[in-house]
Amino acid sequence: MSWLRNRIKGHTGRVAAVLAAVLLGGAAAALAAEPPPKKTPAAGGPPAKSGATASPSSASTPATRPDAPIAKVNGSPLTRRDYELMVQVLFRKRGFGQRSHADLESVRQAALDLLIDNELLYQKAKEAGIAVTDAEAKEEAARLKKALGSPETVAAFLKEIGASESDLVAQVRRTLSVGRFVDQKVASDIVVSDTQARAWYDAHPEAMQRPESAHIRQIVVEVAPDAPAGTRAAARQKIEEILKSLRGGEDFAVLAKRHSDGPEAQRGGDSGYVAPGGGALPAIERAALSLKPGQTSDILETRRGFHIIQVIDKRPAGTVPFDEARERIVARLKEEQRQSRVRDYVATLRAGARIEKLA
Repeated sequence: MSWLRNRIKGHTGRVAAVLAAVLLGGAAAALAAEPPPKKTPAAGGPPAKSGATASPSSASTPATRPDAPIAKVNGSPLTRRDYELMVQVLFRKRGFGQRSHADLESVRQAALDLLIDNELLYQKAKEAGIAVTDAEAKEEAARLKKALGSPETVAAFLKEIGASESDLVAQVRRTLSVGRFVDQKVASDIVVSDTQARAWYDAHPEAMQRPESAHIRQIVVEVAPDAPAGTRAAARQKIEEILKSLRGGEDFAVLAKRHSDGPEAQRGGDSGYVAPGGGALPAIERAALSLKPGQTSDILETRRGFHIIQVIDKRPAGTVPFDEARERIVARLKEEQRQSRVRDYVATLRAGARIEKLA
């Protein structure tokens, strides 16, 4: 992972009803005020080092219908389905070291308040006439499903919370509507000057240090560690055929777009920089740092599945120049201002709202 990326990752994106936590981030993080993980996986993170890893569905909840109201905001009901979706997406957004039962309970406690805050923003977006087309909502829903995993994973996820594909698209529509409302009405005039960016750069020299790192592409054939032997064998055969094509001279990026299962596929397999201790799976980190630019690995096996990586370039350890850092620093400072405005705006909305918590 590159310098500053982990620092910005918890601050960037958009406001949303639930789904922003994965794809559109930003104001949902601002409202939740949740600190970002210390390490963000580049190719899937390491398992938790202590404590049991929880499942978002592992905490008990009252046995009620998915469409039963859990709260009302100015008379509009918030359903248990929406609440469970909020809990699961926020939980899955966490790093693998932050998925204990205690972490799950923390998410559950915050999820309802975050859902209420997002509903308040959505009501204002409707009043402002913010429009989202069917095509836009469906395109964003497709991105979300890709980020969540395989079609089977998405189907199981939706079934678990009692949601349908149309429910997913409806939530995405809300996400886009609220994000646009905040961009247009709440935080449209935020400006960060070069002077402000330079001041931040000079005040945070430790954030501008980066270790030696390798820029990689990867092709991933996802398969669960506990998948049936036949399923794992089929995945292994697929990755072996891909490796054979690479050795036959086919382009790595083209094959990644065609065959890789992860979200990096749409970027031609580009997975960014891998650095020591940066959050990549150990097998990926070792291979990335040992290969030379242009070299391609053999098949690597991780708990995510089977991988092939290619090193694009290597970057030595050192201080990031200001000209290279400027864009990300500006993005960070803008997002900090944006979050502050969203929090203040939502506090004002809450003060004048009728909020009923029913569970």
